[in-house]
Amino acid sequence: MQVGKSRSASFRCDIEGMRGLAVTMVVLYHAGVPGFDGGFVGVDVFFVISGFLITGLLTRELAETGRISFANFYARRVRRLLPAAILVAVATFVLARLAMPPLSLIDLRRDAFATLTYVSNYWFAIRNTDYLQDHVGASPFQQYWSLAVEEQFYLLWPAMLVIAALLLRRVASPRTAVRIAVGGVLVISLGLCMVITVVAQPWAFFGLPTRAWELAAGGLVALTVSKEPAGARLVQVLGIAGLVTILIGSFVLGDHAGFPGWIATLPVAGTVLLLISGSMGRGPVQVVLSCRPLTIIGVLSYSIYLWHWPLLLLTGAGRGGSLGWLAKLGMLSVTAVAAYLTFRFVEQPLRHHAWLSARHRRTVGVAGAATLVAAGCAVVLAIPPVLHLDRPAQVLAAAEVQAHTAPEHWTRYVPANLTPPLGEARDDFPAVFHDGCHSEFRDVEVHRCEYGKTDSERTIVLFGDSHAAQWFPPLRTIAEAQGIRLVSLTKSGCPTAEVSKYSSFLGREYWECATWRRKALERIVAEQPDLLLVANGTNATGRDRVPDDEWWEGMEGMFDRLRAVSNVTVLADTPYARGDVPVCLSDRLTDAMACAVRRASGINVGFTRSEAELVRRNGGRYLDLNDHLCGPEVCPAILGHILVYIDRHHLSQQVASWLRAPLEQHVTAAIARADRR
Repeated sequence: MQVGKSRSASFRCDIEGMRGLAVTMVVLYHAGVPGFDGGFVGVDVFFVISGFLITGLLTRELAETGRISFANFYARRVRRLLPAAILVAVATFVLARLAMPPLSLIDLRRDAFATLTYVSNYWFAIRNTDYLQDHVGASPFQQYWSLAVEEQFYLLWPAMLVIAALLLRRVASPRTAVRIAVGGVLVISLGLCMVITVVAQPWAFFGLPTRAWELAAGGLVALTVSKEPAGARLVQVLGIAGLVTILIGSFVLGDHAGFPGWIATLPVAGTVLLLISGSMGRGPVQVVLSCRPLTIIGVLSYSIYLWHWPLLLLTGAGRGGSLGWLAKLGMLSVTAVAAYLTFRFVEQPLRHHAWLSARHRRTVGVAGAATLVAAGCAVVLAIPPVLHLDRPAQVLAAAEVQAHTAPEHWTRYVPANLTPPLGEARDDFPAVFHDGCHSEFRDVEVHRCEYGKTDSERTIVLFGDSHAAQWFPPLRTIAEAQGIRLVSLTKSGCPTAEVSKYSSFLGREYWECATWRRKALERIVAEQPDLLLVANGTNATGRDRVPDDEWWEGMEGMFDRLRAVSNVTVLADTPYARGDVPVCLSDRLTDAMACAVRRASGINVGFTRSEAELVRRNGGRYLDLNDHLCGPEVCPAILGHILVYIDRHHLSQQVASWLRAPLEQHVTAAIARADRR
C-alpha cells in the first residue's frame, strides 16, 4: 500500500489515481456502501501496482549497475512503511482499550504482535478468519494482512531476481532471466491459489504463496511492456477495458466464498490492462485517473488504508455495524484527516529524513527500537482491567429452575461467585473435547469412546455437532447414576442431517463431515442403542446455515438410515446470541441483562416447530429444553450464579448439568419404553 516514489520524469499520475480508486473501493466496502460489495478487490489492484513498481525499480538498478543494493532497498522500504504502520498500530491499541470489552484485549495482544512482526496474514489464516464475512467482531488489526504480504514479497523478491539473473546468465540476458523467473512465479502461484482456495480458503486469501501471482503479474508488465507510444485507439480500448473490469469486480463479486481463486483474475486483469494502457500513451481513462481528487487520495492511500479499518470497526461504523450513514460519513471524514496528518508529519518527514538516510544501520536500528516500544505498549495496554466483582449471587439448586425460567432467577449483574468465571469461560468445554473423543473439523474418524457403565446391556448414543456435545456432562452423570453405557459421537460443525455443508472455519465445502457422518450412522445402526439422542446447531446464521428445504430433506435421509433404530429423540437447538456473551459481560458488569438474548432472534421458532413435526412424523420424539433457559421473551446470560453461555452459542457445562433433571426424566422414560419392547 505504498504511496510511491518521488515525482520525476517517470512519475505516472494515472498510477496515483489507480491507488486512489483502489483504496476508495476498499473503504466503501468496509463501510458497507451499497454497490461496493466486491470493493475488497481494491487490495488486488494494490498488489499488481506494487509488483509493477518494485520490479521495475529493481530491474532498472540491476541493468544499470549489474547488482541490487539490498541494504539500500530494504532501508527505503523500512523508512517508507514502518513509521505510519507502527503509529497506527499503537493508536489502534489505545482506541481498542477505550472501545472494546476487557476480555477482547487478550486476543488483541496476539493480533498486535503478529502485526508488528509482519506475519499477521498467517496469524489470521491460522485462526481461519473469514475476511469476507467477519466484519462485526473482527480484529481492528485485520487490514495489516495485506501489508504483511507485501513486506514478505519485498523481503524475497530482490533476492529471487538476482538469483534468476545469475543462474540463467549463460543462456539469457539478465532481463530475460528475470522475465522467466517472474513468469514462473505467476504460473505456480496462480495454480496454488486455485487449488488452495478450494481446500483451505483462508490460507489462499492471506498467504503470500497464493497471492504472489498478483504481484508477479504487475512485475511481468514492467518487464515486457514497451514504453513506445501506441495508437490512441488501442490505448483507449485497453484503458476502458481495464477500468470496466475492475469496477465490475467491485460491483458484482460480493462476499464470494471462492475468492481469491480464479475469480481474482478479474481485478488483476483489469489492473494489468490499465498499466499497459498507461505505459503506451495517455487516453481518456488516464485523464480521469490523473484528475486531482483521485491523485490526492492516491497520495494519501497508504495512510487512508491504515486508518480507515480501526476507525470504522471500533466505532461501529463499519460493514454490519450499528451506526447510521451520517455517523459513517463522520468516521470517513476523521479517516481523511488522520491520513493527511500522518502523511504530512510522519510518512514524508521520516521517509526523507537526512540523518536516517545517511546510514542504513540507523534506519534499521530506529525501526527495531520503535517496534519494541510498540510491542511494549501492546503488552501494557492489553492487560485487562481488574473486574471488580464484589457482590455474589444466590446459589440456586437445579430443582429451582426445572419449571419455566422465572425472572427472579435472572442475575442482573456479574456476581463474584460466577461459575465459570468470565476469564475461564472460553475453555469450559465438556470432557469429550479434551480426551480425544470429539472429532474436530479435519477429523474423519469415529472415535470409540464409551462412558458410564461400559459393560451395561443398556446403551445411549449421543450424536451430533458441538451442540450435541454440550449435553455430554449431564448425560454422563445420568449414565453413571443409572448404570447405562453412554457412547458419544460428536464432530465440530457437522450436522446429522444428510446435507452438503460449507464450513467458514475451513473456508470450503465440509467434505470431512459427510465421511464422518456416514461412519457414525453405520456405528449407530450396529449399536442398536436403547436411546439415540440427536442435536444440531440449527439456530446458526450466516454462510454456515443450511437452507431449510435442504435441511428437511437431509433429516428425512437421516431417519431413513436409522429405520433399524427404534428410539430416537431430537433435542431442540439452544439460543444463539448476537455476540460473545462473556466478552459482553466483561464490559457490562452491572448490567448483565444488556448481554441477554432476545428469544425471537436467538431461537428460530418457526424452524423449531417444523423440525418437531418432521421428527414426530418419522416416529421420533422432540425434546425442547429452552423454557429452562429462557423466559417468554428473553434468555438471560446469567441464571443465579451460573454463566449460561461460554461464547456466542455454547452452553456452559454448569448450566447444562443444571438441567440434568428434565433431561434425566426423558431418558428414564425412553429407556423404560425400550425395556418393554
